[in-house]
Amino acid sequence: MSGSLPALTSSRSSALRLRQGLVLLVGSLVFALLVGAGPDTFYWTPLGIGLVYLAAAAAGGREGGYWAGALVLCGWGAAVVYARQSRPDLDIAGLYLAGAGIGASLAIAARRAGIRADPLGATLAIVLAGVILAFSGRADELTEARTYALLVGAIGLINVAWALLADRRSD
Repeated sequence: MSGSLPALTSSRSSALRLRQGLVLLVGSLVFALLVGAGPDTFYWTPLGIGLVYLAAAAAGGREGGYWAGALVLCGWGAAVVYARQSRPDLDIAGLYLAGAGIGASLAIAARRAGIRADPLGATLAIVLAGVILAFSGRADELTEARTYALLVGAIGLINVAWALLADRRSD
């Protein structure tokens, strides 16, 4: 078995994948409608998408996954909203980093409490957020909240399709 690649499978049941996929779909639509379009919408994106993922994580319970990324996004997003609303006399990059770090710390604490929060998921969320932020000045789509609502909706749709196909195969 050594040297072979693991099968591409998921530990989530079809029912769980369907439930979380629907939460992601609905959450992405609600987020897109609430935030709308425009240059100031980007500042609500990390917190808004983090809350959508937090709802999907909660829909899955302790074993549902999505906890780590959701907590990182919520931590980072809270820092972004705080910086935008209060305009503190602080280095904004440091504030964002602290927010993401708080979210990652919460993910690790959640894992220790028996919740399925993968530390690798937390670090990948931080890396992806940093890359998006680093390149956001080069592509207008990266500063549009609806871009992320569309991506989360697509992830939700993929989860729903995966669940339905898995149920169809098991019949």
